[in-house]
Amino acid sequence: MIPEKRSIAIMKELTIDKTKQTLMINGADVKNPLLLFLHGGPGTPQIGYVRHYQKELEQHFTVVHWDQRGSGLSYSKRIPHHSMTISHFISDAIQVTQWVLDHFSKTKLYLAGHSWGSVLALHVLQQRPELYYAYYGISQVVNPHYEESAAYHSIREMCDAKRASIVSKAIRFIGAPPWEKDIYHHIYRFCVELSRGGFTHHHRQALSIFFQMLTGNEYGIKNMHKFLNGHRFSKKHLTDELYLFNGFESIPFIRVPCFFISGRHDLIVPAEISKQFYQELEAPEKHWLQFENSAHTPHIEEPSLFASTLSRHALHHL
Repeated sequence: MIPEKRSIAIMKELTIDKTKQTLMINGADVKNPLLLFLHGGPGTPQIGYVRHYQKELEQHFTVVHWDQRGSGLSYSKRIPHHSMTISHFISDAIQVTQWVLDHFSKTKLYLAGHSWGSVLALHVLQQRPELYYAYYGISQVVNPHYEESAAYHSIREMCDAKRASIVSKAIRFIGAPPWEKDIYHHIYRFCVELSRGGFTHHHRQALSIFFQMLTGNEYGIKNMHKFLNGHRFSKKHLTDELYLFNGFESIPFIRVPCFFISGRHDLIVPAEISKQFYQELEAPEKHWLQFENSAHTPHIEEPSLFASTLSRHALHHL
């Protein structure tokens, strides 16, 4: 049952396919529309820090975050390794959606997918479009191989004028993708972060996020081991399957209105690939939005702009 008071702030543990998975639900008014976030990664949940950045969003939506199977508060050593597949995650996401809709006596909600979560979202929308008013693809992943190649060449261009820099030397050392050695992937991601195109454009924001995780009520120091173990576990079992994804071939259309949000400085998922996908996609309504002061997490880096953008466009429930 929904509490009689209009605001809501709860943590909820669900059992989905015999695994315990955690939801966090927050909003100023339960009469507002529902917004379900599918977090990035694999294995990089947001519950540990995100409330600090969504105060304005909670004025317009009841926001639902979900630590996916094997991630964060949903991590457990007992999770079967064979269940760590995209198809299981799609099924989990649909079950989470249905539980939320039932709990709030609603028929549809808004769906947001960030990075890895945007891959899950595209599949979910293929299977159950009738459950969603609209979709927000944040740092939309389309083809990880294309995205790495585009980012690599962007960094090379940036480094041409700084041949003596550590990034220039490292990026030339590893050469163009694909890379067979894991160490080359780690060097590449190090270069992305140093080029200010990684998780956040401004490095102090990434430090702020880490501080929120350590000091917040949701995770705190006591649950950081779950975050770290879940991240490692999820990457190990899902990365290979993620690299097989090609949205250009497998997702020719989406049957709900779509809004794609990209950070101008993003080198993890460069805007040029997402925008090409957006241009080719068939949808009843579609919009392309670029946040000028963001890298890979525009909803965190520019939270006020994100909240105002969604509240302005999310009118499909009226």
